[in-house]
Amino acid sequence: MEGASYQRFPKIKIREVKDDYMKFELRETDASIANALRRVMISEVPTIAIDLVEIEVNSSVLNDEFIAHRLGLVPLISERAMAMRFSRDCDACDGDGQCEYCSVEFHLRAKCINDTTLDVTSKDLYSSDHTVVPVDFSDASSTIDNTESR
Repeated sequence: MEGASYQRFPKIKIREVKDDYMKFELRETDASIANALRRVMISEVPTIAIDLVEIEVNSSVLNDEFIAHRLGLVPLISERAMAMRFSRDCDACDGDGQCEYCSVEFHLRAKCINDTTLDVTSKDLYSSDHTVVPVDFSDASSTIDNTESR
């Protein structure tokens, strides 16, 4: 091909492949191709997120919309993500998002009973489905700390 640039013919070298990740090198291309590849990989990872939030009582200084937004940012882990349906496509509940095939219910109950600040974390979220849980970064860090101290 006359005038073909190297950006259209990238070289990929696979370094390591595991069940949950892969390490590779991408060479002889530009940032646009690398970014397109990154976007495709991200879009193919099945995800679950908190989407609908109903707040019954909020006596905190944070408004309801702020809390709902922050809950939507909590990373969730589930082996069921591939099997779940979008609520709009669910025929089991006619798209209202109230069945086990397209939704998981979480509860957050936190109450500060003294004058200090109460830290509310993902540990305070309780799932109706034990297979869908928030990521607990504190357990991962304690595991790392324990293995390093041995």
